[in-house]
Amino acid sequence: GLSNPFRGLLKLGSLERRGAMGIWKEFFCELSPLELRLLLDHEDRICVESYSLLRCEALALTHSDGRFELVFLGKRLYLRAPSRDEAEDWLDRIREALHKCRPQLEEEEWETLEYVEDGSEGQSIQSDSAALLQYGDPPGNSFDWTPAHEPELDAIKEAVLYMDVDKNWVPFIFSLSLEALKCFKIRNNDKILSNSYGIGTIQDILPDTSLGGPAFFKVITSKAVLKLQAENAEEAALWRELVRDVLMSYLESAEEALTLAGSLDGHSQVILKNIVKENSFLLQYLVAIPLEKGLDSQSFICAGCSRQIGFSFAKPKLCAFSGLSYCDSCHRDDETVIPSRLIHNWDLTKRGVCRQALKFLTQIRNQPLIDLKLVNESLYDHVERMRRIHRSREQLKLLGDYLIMCRSGALKELSKRLDHRHYLLECPHKYSVADLRQIADGVFETFLQSLLQFASHHVYNCDLCTQRGFICQICNSSDIIFPFEFDTTAR
Repeated sequence: GLSNPFRGLLKLGSLERRGAMGIWKEFFCELSPLELRLLLDHEDRICVESYSLLRCEALALTHSDGRFELVFLGKRLYLRAPSRDEAEDWLDRIREALHKCRPQLEEEEWETLEYVEDGSEGQSIQSDSAALLQYGDPPGNSFDWTPAHEPELDAIKEAVLYMDVDKNWVPFIFSLSLEALKCFKIRNNDKILSNSYGIGTIQDILPDTSLGGPAFFKVITSKAVLKLQAENAEEAALWRELVRDVLMSYLESAEEALTLAGSLDGHSQVILKNIVKENSFLLQYLVAIPLEKGLDSQSFICAGCSRQIGFSFAKPKLCAFSGLSYCDSCHRDDETVIPSRLIHNWDLTKRGVCRQALKFLTQIRNQPLIDLKLVNESLYDHVERMRRIHRSREQLKLLGDYLIMCRSGALKELSKRLDHRHYLLECPHKYSVADLRQIADGVFETFLQSLLQFASHHVYNCDLCTQRGFICQICNSSDIIFPFEFDTTAR
């Protein structure tokens, strides 16, 4: 009746990974049907990196001592098993997983085949011929691939693609920009926006030869899976390459925004990577006050569900966290303190945010992502409450140094009182979204005082901690002084 954390795993064990400097480091690895995970150790199960098998391009044994390598979208992962047999077993298990999660692997090997000019496929693989029978119109050169309209001003690439709509291939004009992948219908010789997928919602783009050949691919978004056909294999490959480039650029820019919030520990990075997949564009608003862009910049489409808003459509609602507009389904008037406005303007007002932003803030609420020293250190000078909080944080850090060294077990009791906020003992400038909310509600300062009272009481009454006190180096008085006694002691 006990839950099994290893249910569904194909293989697990220790492997060494070679880093950028050529140094091998041991990790505990788990192979699931869909991904390979590298953990710090098997007890805490803190995931450091994960690699999706959907993106695996190649794998090979490279040395008889157990070294092997995996290639994920051009990135090589060098691993070493304890023996050659163990390495071959890892490779066999990974191949089995690849064939299960990507049954089209065998067909991808013939992706470079050229079709006869008249559109007939000749002696093509039987499974693909069978796959074509489920569609009303078999794909071929009879389709019209010529766009008769001017491309969008911000388009990196714009072309006609056929999309699978209820088992029929329907032509659309797809326009790719740095912000979105837009889909247009043609009606009365006019381009009409049918849908818009923000780059942040795109999760992957993959070839899909099972649909009929190398000209087919699919775009996986958080809303839907788009099955598409390009004019030829080269055009499909170009679309896949451009979308990946734009997606990587977008994720990099979102992660750059986090540098304003200071460096993150490994555990926080793992959590953020999982969040970034879905809500990457929201990271930049964590420490930067958003500017309202207007409905025209969103093409009068809800930033959450692509529903049309404004004018005679659904009434738009502004999200105070991102500055974007949403429909009434995606924005339910939930209110919260906006972190960026508190940091920069000491604005403690609760404002309306969309459901997507509220979910994002809930997911990261306990992570110390905001380094106030980097973002806006002057807040300590201009706000008396923050000055007192900063003073208490510095005292708590110094007290924590004593409790960490003490063998009495007082640190365990303090950890319970910290409620997983161990960063309070490490850096006096780091704050989480939960901390900012408690500061706005006026309870964070009381929480710090209770921690200080407990820790200082222990130090004053503990024989081990007292012996680590000091005497004044000027007057040599016999009174014991401590560095956290700011009122009477100076360092």
